[in-house]
Amino acid sequence: MKTQTSSASFCAETSYTAPKGLQFSLYCDQDRTSVGDIDNAGADTVEDCLKQCSLHAGKACGAAAFDSTARKCYFKKSTITEVGAVTREGWILGVANRTQYQSLSTECSNNGGSQSAQNGLNFTVHCNQTVNGFDVCPDDSPECRVHAESLDKCLDVCSTLHPLCTGVAWDPSLQFGYLNCYPKNATARVFDNARVAAGGGGGGLRCAKALLDVPTDDCATAVGGTVEASNTDSFKLLCGEDRPGHNLTTQHASSLRDCVDTCATYTQANCVGAVFDTNMINGYENCYLKSLVGLTTSQSGFTFALRQTNSINSNNSKPPSSDKSSSSKAWIASPVISAIVALSLILAAIWWFRKRKVSKKEVENTGNSSTQNRWLGHETNSANALKYGPVRSELDDANAAMKYEVGSGVHDANTPKYELDPENRPIEMDSTMKNGVVDGRGMGRV
Repeated sequence: MKTQTSSASFCAETSYTAPKGLQFSLYCDQDRTSVGDIDNAGADTVEDCLKQCSLHAGKACGAAAFDSTARKCYFKKSTITEVGAVTREGWILGVANRTQYQSLSTECSNNGGSQSAQNGLNFTVHCNQTVNGFDVCPDDSPECRVHAESLDKCLDVCSTLHPLCTGVAWDPSLQFGYLNCYPKNATARVFDNARVAAGGGGGGLRCAKALLDVPTDDCATAVGGTVEASNTDSFKLLCGEDRPGHNLTTQHASSLRDCVDTCATYTQANCVGAVFDTNMINGYENCYLKSLVGLTTSQSGFTFALRQTNSINSNNSKPPSSDKSSSSKAWIASPVISAIVALSLILAAIWWFRKRKVSKKEVENTGNSSTQNRWLGHETNSANALKYGPVRSELDDANAAMKYEVGSGVHDANTPKYELDPENRPIEMDSTMKNGVVDGRGMGRV
């Protein structure tokens, strides 16, 4: 709903749902003046006013009247309806949905028994009892409270809460407010001493104490400062370190190895490591899977396990068998082709050398070039660099007609000549090539 500064422009709206889910019907230019007032507070908008009503603690707020001129909100009892409202310009009356304020089931058949949250945390239930105080969300900061339709839902909230929730008080009557699930903080480890009878009109109030088994801190005893997961992935352990943020997910782990296994087998994204909160200071879900390593924070009782190997990603990145076969064939073919090319070049060089000896016109010998350098085309004079075309197949036939001219030798006038395109760049043999191997890589240049 858009923020409005006047009741006239806001009158087009007929309903509003608060962030916590409580629904209101709106009545423009109307008020229940001085009827059922609980208390009042400042509010900038009607939305702000109704949101505060849905969060109201201590006594259920069932309606609210907003004075858009004075920007003030008046909270009403849960029994107040629009019936009997009076016209009042600039005021908006919001009345909560009556069905959402109906009492929930007060039956409690498992007094002293055990009840579990969805993530496995067990609780001991106490019927018609409550715990005063020790609230994770105090009355002046009720935003983290929730509405729960059953004790089961309230236990689920506690089991996933950060920081640690050690128990709950649940009010099925909703007499203390729409947000009827009250998580208790770490100081309620003395839960049994804090429990009290609900008293007259308790309306089925009940509480439940979390049964928390604190894991042992086995980081310091890890051999070599590493631990191996069930899938053989290795993790380096950094004791007393936390890495805040970058959480993929959080789960409960009963041991450091259990937490490491969770990271190693996580398939929704790449888990680079995990933080294990041994004492569950930040919550029952004490294993935090990380997408990034993040910054280091010293924290006693915490362990950061950094992943060293990743069998899941390695398996996913392996190419199909057909590709491996192709690669193997290419690896075998490369040195064979290189050897053939190298042999052809050597034979061409021998032929050129023999032809040069019988040439009528001798090529000037620089005297400084070794035989090996002349064969490989690295003459001192760059003009004498070895040039070659297609290899002649009959090198032993000295009298055979020459099909290609190689080098700068002079030939019989009647012999046809096929010279290389003068625009073509001469291709030289690499002086690093020995026995068909270049730079140890097993491939010659062609």
